[in-house]
Amino acid sequence: MNKPLHIGLLLCHSFEDILDTVGGLDYSAIFRQQLLAVDPNIKFSDFSVHEGEFPKSVDQCDVWLVNGSPEGVYDDIPWIHTLSDFIKQLDTAKKPTVGICFGHQLMAQVLGGKVELSGKGWGIGLSHNTIVADTAYMQPKTSKIDVMVFHQDQVVQLPSGSKVLAKSDFCPNYMVEYNPHMLGIQGHPEFTAKMIEGILSYETYAQHPTLRAQGMANLEGHPDMQLLFGWMVNFYRQAAHPAKYL
Repeated sequence: MNKPLHIGLLLCHSFEDILDTVGGLDYSAIFRQQLLAVDPNIKFSDFSVHEGEFPKSVDQCDVWLVNGSPEGVYDDIPWIHTLSDFIKQLDTAKKPTVGICFGHQLMAQVLGGKVELSGKGWGIGLSHNTIVADTAYMQPKTSKIDVMVFHQDQVVQLPSGSKVLAKSDFCPNYMVEYNPHMLGIQGHPEFTAKMIEGILSYETYAQHPTLRAQGMANLEGHPDMQLLFGWMVNFYRQAAHPAKYL
């Protein structure tokens, strides 16, 4: 029997304003719920890094997850610098790590890539992406993956040695294996259409009615939430015990 995974959630934002759309769950509970549906034996530790709460060591957990944030990875904010240093430590220690949206972009930047505001504008709602490379942990197999997105920044230059797994015309670096122990996903597998609606209800977006309308018009369809969370757990296990997957 596999040893229970211990996942460290490096929380870069709480998204408190939209939690009523998911029955009042706190944000870490949304990830817990989806990951426990894949493996009910997973253990978790939360670290609110956006509030300055960081792990004492990369060995405090077996594997790690870096979630999204409205901040830019290039912003000069102390906690982003500290998190960047921690990601460097995770890479050096070869700790299996998954980055979601902001987390995906920060890993790319830390490892030598480049992130910037995309000239293509905002991606909001359900994104449709083609699988362009296959790996052992991407089971069950599929030719495409649909995931909710909410971003304007994109990874525009990949670190050396990266492997693109899924892409679209809008986002060529959508799902990227940066190395055997670091996986980045531009989308939000934890987001539902109601959560996107909740974000678009912010006063900020009331001042941008065209952007709000764009997002609201792009919510139809069924995101592949279960599939992607299953891949994430498979990735953690393969990266932690690669010999079993050779």
